[in-house]
Amino acid sequence: MRKLIVLALLAMMVATVKPADASVQNVRISGWTDNTFVFRKEFDLGKGSGGTDHQGVYINQTGLQVDADLTDQVFVTISLINEAAWGDDRNSNSTASVDIYLAYVTLKEMLYSPLTLVIGRQTFSFGNGLIFDATGANNVAPAASGISGIAEDLTKQTSLDAIRAILDYNPLTVTAFYASIDQGVVKIADVEDNSDLFGINANYQLGDDMDSLVEVYYFKQRDRSGNTAFVGSGATAKTDELNVFGIRGSTNPIEGLNVQLEFAKQNGTTQTGSDTEHSRIEAFAFQGIINYQLPVMEEYNPVAQYIFTKVTGDTDLTHSGGGEYSGWNPFFEAQGGGHIYNTLFDLTNSVIHSVYLTAEPMEDVTARLALTAIWLERELHDPDGSGPASPTLTVRQPDGGSVALAAKSDSNFLGKEFNFDLTYDYTEDVQIGTSIGWFIPGSVFDNENNSTAKQILVNMNVAF
Repeated sequence: MRKLIVLALLAMMVATVKPADASVQNVRISGWTDNTFVFRKEFDLGKGSGGTDHQGVYINQTGLQVDADLTDQVFVTISLINEAAWGDDRNSNSTASVDIYLAYVTLKEMLYSPLTLVIGRQTFSFGNGLIFDATGANNVAPAASGISGIAEDLTKQTSLDAIRAILDYNPLTVTAFYASIDQGVVKIADVEDNSDLFGINANYQLGDDMDSLVEVYYFKQRDRSGNTAFVGSGATAKTDELNVFGIRGSTNPIEGLNVQLEFAKQNGTTQTGSDTEHSRIEAFAFQGIINYQLPVMEEYNPVAQYIFTKVTGDTDLTHSGGGEYSGWNPFFEAQGGGHIYNTLFDLTNSVIHSVYLTAEPMEDVTARLALTAIWLERELHDPDGSGPASPTLTVRQPDGGSVALAAKSDSNFLGKEFNFDLTYDYTEDVQIGTSIGWFIPGSVFDNENNSTAKQILVNMNVAF
């Protein structure tokens, strides 16, 4: 915390002591601190060993950001972040350190007016986060986070080192980017083991009366991180490559109604098991969203939302000698944050139906009810019955671990979840929230692994 205070003091000194410096037009300091009580029970669904049977912990997440406007359309943003459980010594424990969250430069009208260039550690997203959000996998915390191994799905410490070029040809916006996911061995070595990401997204506003838009995109991840294991073994490793193509549309056919559809395809190659002959990837995702401003009790501003999501599962559980892999790679999705099912399961092999009802029962108070039901897109055995006789289903845990639960091969109902969220805007700077959830396991789980998972999150966020 002392490091954050020192940074704030230095930034204020720059803003006050050198106001006449022609290279600095303006300096802004902002930040936030979020204290959350986390209570969780039966996240191992009753396994009782190796899972999260009970958790009660307070965590603090604090960020401090400095934005500087320079001359000639040049802007700099630097942000620090700290995440830790209460009682963790933030000055001596390396797992509770202050880390760089954002550090990027924005160059507007670079070379010519439509082009903006953003270079450095940053966050950005496309669409609804079904495919790509630079916050990364939303149920895994980076190792640098102080809540890694505690409540990984609640981390805010997520950003990408990237170069992003934005071409604004209103009503068309084209964004191309490169990001380094994992640099691997940075010294001169005999093997390339880095992981890189490339992408391009085009968003076109149709300009009609329904505020329609169409968005198309292509992302490519090239992963060489597995190559290190083959050094000196005589085997020839292959680079894993994942290509993602997609299209999304949004329109408002009548007043108060928004409809969105998105379809994406993945192909490429992936190593499965110990095979050096990689499997071919052929996977699909689809999402439909309906938002409707209900024309009743308008003083409470009621809004109903329905979301249907389908991501393919894998048909071959062995992948002996390569073959085709049809399991959807969650990629950089940002869906279902705060829900129990998002903590427990990756976004793959799933059919998800979600219904939300949001209203404002009184001034400054927002309430939301949610019901989610989840099915496996493919059952836990091959269609011809060649799969394992006693399948298991891997369930993630908040501490970053996982448990393997006994499952049934003749069922695909994963479970249902009920959530109630209440948010109170105490002032324009202070927000208090409560989230309560229950996940009831479905028929796919064996009887000994069907305990209801429960969650209570209470937080107070202060932003300035």
